[in-house]
Amino acid sequence: MTRIEADGKAPTVEVISKIPIFDKLSFEDQQLLSALWKRSNLKDREVLFAKGAVGESMFVIEKGAVEISVPLGGKNEKLSISHLHEGDFFGELSLIDGRPRTATATAMEDCVLLEMKRQEFITFLLGHPTVAVGMITEIGKRLRNTDELVTSLASKNLNEEMEEQLNVGDRFADRIAEFGGSWGFIISFVAFIFGWMALNTVQLLLKPFDEYPFIFLNLILSCVAALQAPVIMMSQNRAQKKDRLKAELDYQVNVKSELMLQELNDKIDELRRTELRDIQATVQGVAAIDDRIKSLEQSLKSTDES
Repeated sequence: MTRIEADGKAPTVEVISKIPIFDKLSFEDQQLLSALWKRSNLKDREVLFAKGAVGESMFVIEKGAVEISVPLGGKNEKLSISHLHEGDFFGELSLIDGRPRTATATAMEDCVLLEMKRQEFITFLLGHPTVAVGMITEIGKRLRNTDELVTSLASKNLNEEMEEQLNVGDRFADRIAEFGGSWGFIISFVAFIFGWMALNTVQLLLKPFDEYPFIFLNLILSCVAALQAPVIMMSQNRAQKKDRLKAELDYQVNVKSELMLQELNDKIDELRRTELRDIQATVQGVAAIDDRIKSLEQSLKSTDES
């Protein structure tokens, strides 16, 4: 439901000329256009219209910013689609196809908007193809941005993105953590320890470089453990970050799927309503024909009796 406080004043030609989709119009056309638009005010965080509301107007932002979003299943949850600023227009789809609003428009700050009703909008576009072409171009750009957003949500390869962000130190830490958590490391490390102990035991007759109780070996083991722990933690932190990003990506894909299902349900409901209207019209037509036949039969009977 629109919560808008209007002052009813029409914008000046100077204001209209600053709007990108109207700046190529002649001065006479801008004068005509300024008489069709009405200026209105919207307070910060006020909802201009909600998803599913009847589309009666399109708007151009003269001052301020408006957020276009789609409500999600949870309470007060929404998916922000775009942020529009001075000179941008919105709400044109419902005026073109006559269907309910596909998103919710909320003021991000105090706004001054220009509003045009559906009939005036269509009449003006029919007489000014230049504006129609400009609006079609802008709508096409928005559709392309939406397609890119949907494609990016569905086709992101998290492993490739994380791989591109790794530096030399990160790659080295991952290699060490990968080797430190394998059987190859365990077997080679055990072989190294027993080889060290055997070598220093055999040299008892000569002169061992690390005699029992192998103090130098204990120092090496302590250094390896001290260095290995932070390296493994670095790799684990990246793994946790990857898990969080994966969970966020899954959430975005789920949101996209939910929006598609909602759109599909709306289309199915519209088809069912259309079918019910057609069936009702057919039944009424059959009933009218039946009444007409009965009326003719009664007229024939009356004629025969006379």
